[in-house]
Amino acid sequence: MIKQPKIVQRTPSEAVFLLAKSLGLTDFQAKLVANRTDETDSLHEIIFPKLKHIQHPSALKNIDLAAQIIVNAIQGDGLIVLATDYDTDGVTSAWVATTALCDYFGVPKNRIKHIIGDRKTGYGITEDVVKRILAIEEPIELVISADQGSSDEERIAILKSHNIPVCVTDHHQIPQAGVPQSAVCTVNPQQAGCEYDKTVAGCFVIFLVMTQVRQALIKSQLLTPDSPSLKYLALNVALGTVADSVSLKAPNNRAIVHAGLQLINMFQSPAWQALRQLNDNQGMPIDAEFLGFQVATRINAASRVSDVNTAFNFLTARDVSQAALYLQQLDEDNQNRRSQQEIMLQQAQQQAQQKYHHNTYSMTLKLNGNAGIQGIIASRIGEQYGVPTVAMTDLEDGTLAGSARGVVPDIDLRQAFQWMADQKSDLFLSMGGHKGAAGCMIPIEFYNTFTELFEQAVKLQLGDEAPVPVIETDGELADNLLTPSLIDEINALEPFGREWPKPMFFGNFIIVQLREVGQNKTHLSCKLKTENGSIFQAIYFNAKQSNEEATPFLVGDKVQCTYQPGLNNFAGRTTLQLRINSMQ
Repeated sequence: MIKQPKIVQRTPSEAVFLLAKSLGLTDFQAKLVANRTDETDSLHEIIFPKLKHIQHPSALKNIDLAAQIIVNAIQGDGLIVLATDYDTDGVTSAWVATTALCDYFGVPKNRIKHIIGDRKTGYGITEDVVKRILAIEEPIELVISADQGSSDEERIAILKSHNIPVCVTDHHQIPQAGVPQSAVCTVNPQQAGCEYDKTVAGCFVIFLVMTQVRQALIKSQLLTPDSPSLKYLALNVALGTVADSVSLKAPNNRAIVHAGLQLINMFQSPAWQALRQLNDNQGMPIDAEFLGFQVATRINAASRVSDVNTAFNFLTARDVSQAALYLQQLDEDNQNRRSQQEIMLQQAQQQAQQKYHHNTYSMTLKLNGNAGIQGIIASRIGEQYGVPTVAMTDLEDGTLAGSARGVVPDIDLRQAFQWMADQKSDLFLSMGGHKGAAGCMIPIEFYNTFTELFEQAVKLQLGDEAPVPVIETDGELADNLLTPSLIDEINALEPFGREWPKPMFFGNFIIVQLREVGQNKTHLSCKLKTENGSIFQAIYFNAKQSNEEATPFLVGDKVQCTYQPGLNNFAGRTTLQLRINSMQ
């Protein structure tokens, strides 16, 4: 049986609380901020994110060299090949580089070639990516990687042997062997000697590189000093940053996401105009949560079940009708992904129930189905059981592809995988990623060994006590605070995301009304009465694993809930609604 979530209340920093109040925040807002950081030096930049607060690109090691290499390629005649990852961070990286090169620097579109990776063949500059590059008949001036490349020395060396230079831009962990020696340049904040913020996404790195390319072009008098800045590119850098679950406590990420959301909500881009037609977010402004759950899921669905180029074409569409056609395909891909996900989730649930016991530190699952969906499965099972989880899919070629999710704040997956590789040097055919999310490929016969080593690696990091699901909250709220105006106070602290979570509260209630809702009747709509007699409308998504499962609560039950307050717009009325996270 799964352990009940442990509900803990965040402890505010007194120094941050006082400083936040002095900066003009209410007591309520100051407490939320003090619950999320003990950082006073950069508190102003955290609370009031602006592009001018972004760390200067010059702090990024090798950025000037990369900029000059790209300027030289722009002045050449051959192709500039953009080799990017297949997820939202990678697709937005491709958009950033293409838009900068073509729309800002005047490179003809026929000189740009896109090689976006394929989930089926794995992450990074894979053998498949190398084959696709070598199959290009026109001369290649330069390959620029984005959101990948740091761990791909072997494949980059092959390209070098064919006189194809590769400039790596990335944000993933550097392997023990160091940056790829065969690359002409590597720009990655993780590399030794780099003083730049380690939390930025891949799309942010290529954005900084292209910003520096603009400066180099101006210095070389190839652009005029009054040429447009690249600020507009924050539009989709925000999307890639949120989708990659990097820290939204970091001032750089907060600044780029805040600026990007402002641009998105102007709805000047055909892609975002088409998205508003599909889902207008109940008339509310698009926020970081919408980017993660409504947009990134559709972008990622393309590479999971169909063709990743649909996502790139959607972002680069030149008119609304074209963008709407691509978005329709992405929406269909997302529906397809959901159907496949339900089948694989059932497999995962059955295995997890058999494997889990009260001293379980980790979960490794072997599934049949679409390898593009395993990351979602790892997240869902990991969060349900409160343990780091790897979901692996049989590729039916003698290998398993795996996606890992850390779930537990104190776990470092990249470190865990490295320790496992040190114990058995031939365990991994490939691996990569960062602290909270990682991927790998292993021979299928090593599955049991992998499972045992992963459990040991997690235990080494966490110590003697097995992890339990933990829900951190910002405390209880008095009835009189639960009004629509509360949402304005909360929203002023946007953007919310990893390490700057959306406020969560807890309270004791009595269920006074209850019904199953949703297509599969797995959600619960209810009315909850507080101890003081106030009644609030609430919704509990995915309260049941399936429609066959009995409803776990009854009218009249006394329950403790963790919840997020939000607004519900229906029939012209705006009311407060509690979105239940847990009920016990």
